[in-house]
Amino acid sequence: MRNSTMEYKVNQAYEELKRLIQWHPDSEGKFLQKMVCFLLPEQRKYWTEAIRDLRQSLETEHGMIFIEKYRGKLEWLDDVSLLELERKIGAIYFVDHYKMIADEFLYKKDFETALFLRIAMETGIRSIDIPYIEWSCIHGRNVVLPEGKTGNIYRKVNGNYPQISRCSLRIIHLLYRKQKMIFTKSKEYYIHRIRRFWGTGEFSFHSFRYYRRKLEMGITIGIQVPKVIPV
Repeated sequence: MRNSTMEYKVNQAYEELKRLIQWHPDSEGKFLQKMVCFLLPEQRKYWTEAIRDLRQSLETEHGMIFIEKYRGKLEWLDDVSLLELERKIGAIYFVDHYKMIADEFLYKKDFETALFLRIAMETGIRSIDIPYIEWSCIHGRNVVLPEGKTGNIYRKVNGNYPQISRCSLRIIHLLYRKQKMIFTKSKEYYIHRIRRFWGTGEFSFHSFRYYRRKLEMGITIGIQVPKVIPV
């Protein structure tokens, strides 16, 4: 019974992973690596071989190669609910997909949209407030900005100001030197651009704020992964 339950959970994880890979086949290697790291924590010496075995499992009808070979090391999954497993896989996909889209905007030199997306992910600031970020709001890597809804200054769960990455700070410097402003368009413009590149009708911009708040609270993050792959 125990092994049967484990096989069911892992097979469900594989099915979800296969759906995710269909979105962006070029990301298959990265997804496989992260899934192996997730399924075999602290087992680095197995990872290269395990990635190969996992890929072979995904290419077969039942995908049992990986399960049979690493059964003993996957017993910890008996203590993890299927919902929890799907949430973790969803979070892995969400973060990787975000990075890919943000990099694509940078590649296209759409620095404002890239920055809009990065700030949403890195700080959890609401989309309606991001366009109001000005040079005076940037203090080092901290963003000091009042919420449009309440007028209160944005704070992280621990009370500190939300903080952007060094890459986002460089983009801010670049934009300000070029146009003496950070954002020049409406939130609708940026969200429309991001939604078009994101590639799914179930995209919700609120997911970025939700992800950041849960991350700060140390709560397992459950990002909804669409069940239907867009064509």
